[in-house]
Amino acid sequence: QIPIPSVPAFQPSTPIPERLEAVQRYIRELQYNHTGTQFFEIKKSRPLTGLMDLAKEMTKEALPIKCLEAVILGIYLTNNMTTLDRFPISFKTHFSGNYFRHIVLGVNFGGRYGALGISRREELMYKAPVFRTLSELIFDFEEAYRRCWHSLKKVKLGHCVSHDPHSVEQIEWKHSILDLDKLTREDFRKELERHARDMRLKIGKGTGPPSPTKDRKKDVSSPQRGQASPHRRNSRGDRRPSGEKKPADSKAMPDLNGYQIRV
Repeated sequence: QIPIPSVPAFQPSTPIPERLEAVQRYIRELQYNHTGTQFFEIKKSRPLTGLMDLAKEMTKEALPIKCLEAVILGIYLTNNMTTLDRFPISFKTHFSGNYFRHIVLGVNFGGRYGALGISRREELMYKAPVFRTLSELIFDFEEAYRRCWHSLKKVKLGHCVSHDPHSVEQIEWKHSILDLDKLTREDFRKELERHARDMRLKIGKGTGPPSPTKDRKKDVSSPQRGQASPHRRNSRGDRRPSGEKKPADSKAMPDLNGYQIRV
């Protein structure tokens, strides 16, 4: 009888670093999938809500996983950590005439960077959130690859993932693609810090891909505007070329004033 790992549960007072360690411990207990058969089909184009349903299934089946599955599972298990920023980091390396690909879930808490994931190599998965900059985190991965005789060729960085498990947005997997063969060391560092700055600005402004949930909320309020000023809705099909002036509508002013008063 093979024991099934327990999904970590946290008290509200549990610090985020301790939660991350527990999440990584759970991912590690599932073990790396060496069978050559992928047990869960993950399509990166699926909306976040579909990927979260798949992650829930992973916790029930408790089968061995690979790096992409670990990223999806890491997002699922950290959704309630709203002060934690999560974003995908992909690596392309070269060794002995072949190219290899790997992905981890980058995290940022309190201005410190780290990572969650799974790999055949211990040094290519979990990184505690202790790195002051994103470039320090990536350089640490690069050094780990170097110790495995791999040379880092490309790094792909995504944007922060929503904490809403029901969001129908897609994960942005590769907002920045950095080719190390075309960048100097200093340029590589600057591009990494530029991406980190873009993520901070995006979070600070609350911008990003429009959520259909937000659009639905806007649609709920739009009929009230339409009821208050039906002439505005009906006149759209009667628009004239910009050079022509539309005759003034005597009924428009009372309706418009009424609308303004109600607002």
